[in-house]
Amino acid sequence: MSDTGLVLFLLMTIVAGVVLMIVAMQNRSRIREMEHRERLAMIERGVVPSPETDPAAFEAGARFNESDKDEVTRQQRYRTAGVMLVGLGFGLMFVIGAAAGAPGVAIGIGGAWISLGAASLLNYWLMSRRRDSEPRAHWSPPPTRRPEPPANTAP
Repeated sequence: MSDTGLVLFLLMTIVAGVVLMIVAMQNRSRIREMEHRERLAMIERGVVPSPETDPAAFEAGARFNESDKDEVTRQQRYRTAGVMLVGLGFGLMFVIGAAAGAPGVAIGIGGAWISLGAASLLNYWLMSRRRDSEPRAHWSPPPTRRPEPPANTAP
């Protein structure tokens, strides 16, 4: 394949990707516009749209356990990053040690990545311990049985 053929192929791929993104964005825009019109029509007719039409927005607006979810995802990110960095460190140790035949360099470079991964795992562990020791406020559902009304004392 010549250089001009390669450049032409890359150019066509980039143009196709851009066109695909534009079409996808326009499609999403049309869908959101239709949802908005439907919601406005419901409000005009006096029907209150249910929060279940967009549960994520409803829960975000009501702020149900927002801090707990953010904390859990942050912990998961540290745990994932730690495991990935430890694996990368061991992989670098193996590749550099086998390919270059320099175990000292392999231990130095791989060990640095392993120590970064261990620090991320330690951070995950400390965050999970702190979260377990903190008191959490939970949303309590309404009672399952209605309270009895007061007795009618009128004649």
